[in-house]
Amino acid sequence: AVSYSGISKANEASFGLVVIPSYKFNKAKTIVSIGADFLVNWLSSIENAVQYGERRKPNGEWMSRHFQFETILSTTGSNADVRGAIKPSEYGKAAVAIYNHIAKKAGASTLSGGDLTDENNVISKIEEAANDLWNNKGNSLVISGSNDTSVHTIVNGINNLLGNYGNTIDLN
Repeated sequence: AVSYSGISKANEASFGLVVIPSYKFNKAKTIVSIGADFLVNWLSSIENAVQYGERRKPNGEWMSRHFQFETILSTTGSNADVRGAIKPSEYGKAAVAIYNHIAKKAGASTLSGGDLTDENNVISKIEEAANDLWNNKGNSLVISGSNDTSVHTIVNGINNLLGNYGNTIDLN
């Protein structure tokens, strides 16, 4: 069994609610996943795949843009518009780097620890993802497949800065 306790513990720390939220992939114009293979084996993968597919049609009203940062190529990663290869030990660093890029734009305090190696041009991909997230505030979604509470707390901070709660993320 795969534990998702990191998500619920981070939500308890961030919001006082021990919950795993519902994610609305069909409402997200920008999707950033840090190690979550959400189309196959992360949380409600069937629901995720259906919603994701609704917004991946080029002839639709609008098409979501998907950034995937992961270690091994997954089904979800193979469907991404932009994919960056990172080590599992860099999931937290990637989250911090995204958070800091958005926090600077929002005028919020930044965090330490977002120093990534640029082996696969990852830094520019993270900056591109952060810019796309910022341009779609309230209509974006950042998730992580890590079970590390601290990574999810940073992801919560990113989604909070972007105003995603209540639109693409439902804590109820």
